[in-house]
Amino acid sequence: MTQPQPVLAASCDHFLRQGREALAQGELVSASAAGWQAAVFTVGAYAGPDADFLDDARKLVNEHRGNGNAAEWVVSAMALSDNVEYDWLDKDGVGRRLDDVQRLTILVADLADPPQTAADILRRARECLNNGYLIPASDKGWEAALLIAKTYADAIGYDYRGESQFSRVMQLLEKAESGQREISGLIYAAENVRQTAKYCAMQGDSRYAEVVADDIGAIAKLADFVLGAVSSENRRAV
Repeated sequence: MTQPQPVLAASCDHFLRQGREALAQGELVSASAAGWQAAVFTVGAYAGPDADFLDDARKLVNEHRGNGNAAEWVVSAMALSDNVEYDWLDKDGVGRRLDDVQRLTILVADLADPPQTAADILRRARECLNNGYLIPASDKGWEAALLIAKTYADAIGYDYRGESQFSRVMQLLEKAESGQREISGLIYAAENVRQTAKYCAMQGDSRYAEVVADDIGAIAKLADFVLGAVSSENRRAV
């Protein structure tokens, strides 16, 4: 991929803002068309100016197999294209698909400039939050929390095999740091952030802005605890 991340973000934001403005006014065909433009630009930024959306989106999904939702986001983007041709448009459905295109855009930006540490990921979470993209901000918060858990697991020699073991690793951290009374609340916030995206989608983003911000702040504090708990040679990912 050759497209610089700031150009990608600015161009896709332009289309997505158009889409959300149209959606707010009930103009669902225009909202779908703008979302589709954002998706096409995203894949073009990933694959180059002669991109074929379906072929290159498939390559994108294969390259980022660690994100099991990438294929779903591509399908959402393609549904926006289909929607332009039909009259059966649903406002909530179009809104969810715009959210998925936003997630796809952030994924491509990460491939262009991969975050190296939990701090990098949290910085991007805050950027999403500042732009009003609460669902991607929640996604990024959870991604950072998983990296923090992996860092701690590696440091103590625990065989960490992914998301399903997050709670177990956090229990080990809490036990080791039993003198730190604050840590339970930070772990709770880290576990909660993955659910916040679902609430945002169901209830409307603005209701959960402060919740997302608090959760991201708590995950940053959790990273600080892990920095204090692991040796310097294991700190690079935090």
